Amino acid sequence: MMTPSHPGGSPMAPETDSAPWRAHIEVMEQAVERGDAGDAIRAWRAAYAAALDHPGWSGLVQVAAAALRVSRIPGFSKASEARARETYWTALFRARRQGSLAGVLQTAEAFGVLGDSAMVEQCIRVAQGLAALGADAQASARVHAIAADLVRRYVEVARAG
Repeated sequence: MMTPSHPGGSPMAPETDSAPWRAHIEVMEQAVERGDAGDAIRAWRAAYAAALDHPGWSGLVQVAAAALRVSRIPGFSKASEARARETYWTALFRARRQGSLAGVLQTAEAFGVLGDSAMVEQCIRVAQGLAALGADAQASARVHAIAADLVRRYVEVARAG
C-alpha cells in the first residue's frame, strides 16, 4: 500500500487493524483489483463515513490515500484525486483543531504528493502557528526543518516547472 510519508520516512498515519474504516478499504482494494468501480466507490464511501465518525485525523489520511488507489480503474483518475484532496482538507482541519503538528505535517506531505504546492505552503503556515502556540523550541525547530524539506521537494519544484 502506498501511503505518503513524512520526511523521516515513517508512515503518515498508523495502520491499525481495529480501525473501523480498514475493513471498508480492504473491500475497496478487492473491488479495484476486479475493476469493479461501483463496489470500489461504495466501499470507499463507507470507509470515509467510518473515518468521519471517528474523532481523529489519522483515519481520514488513510481514507484519502485509499481514494487515490481507485484511480487504477480507468476513467476514475480525476474523481479519485478530487475525493482524496477533499478528504485531506478535512484531515488538515481536524489536525489543526486538535493541535496535532504530526497531522498537519502529514497532510502537507500528502498535498505535496498530489502536486498542490499552495496547500503545502498553507499547511506549513498552520504547523508554524501550532508550534508557536505551544512555545516549544524543539517543536518549532522540527517544524522549521520539515517545512524547509517540504518547500524544497514540493514548492520549489512546482515553481521551477
